[in-house]
Amino acid sequence: MDNQKKQPKPWYKVWWFWILVIIIVLVLGGMMNDSSSSSSSSDRKPKAHKVSPFKRTYKVGQVVNYKGYKFKVNRVKYFSGNSMDTPKSGNQYVICNVTIKNDSHEKQDYNEMDFQLSANGNTTDFGEILTSGNYENNTLDSGSLDKGATVSGNLIGQAKKDAKLKLEYQPSFLDDKTINVNLN
Repeated sequence: MDNQKKQPKPWYKVWWFWILVIIIVLVLGGMMNDSSSSSSSSDRKPKAHKVSPFKRTYKVGQVVNYKGYKFKVNRVKYFSGNSMDTPKSGNQYVICNVTIKNDSHEKQDYNEMDFQLSANGNTTDFGEILTSGNYENNTLDSGSLDKGATVSGNLIGQAKKDAKLKLEYQPSFLDDKTINVNLN
């Protein structure tokens, strides 16, 4: 009898070692290919740099777009009052005519309480009601807009005659972010 034991094969000659090497090479090659293709595709299509509506200040006549909810301050009028409608001493009425459009894919609610008047940093509601003129028939209330629908109306507030005025729109009462529109 031959007492010689079979010598094991060296580790680099074992079949499972080469299968493992091939799998590792394929995985690493695939990872490198994915990273190079994603960087080259981003080089071909530069992403549009969008400025958040919260980081810019709008002017009267500019459309503000927040997730398909669009609004525009069409015009601003000032009314010093009369015998039926009298603002506080030194104040005047500020009447902002606003149009809201729903360009989203679902029904959107709107509410006049989402808008506020800032006068020199003092923020108040647009809660004034005028009984004279054509203002009482065209105030913006609250409601819902179907996709593509629009509504227009007046927001009426009070402010000092020489105040720096802004309309502030707060899309969510849970969030303290506002969109600002300079009114003067």
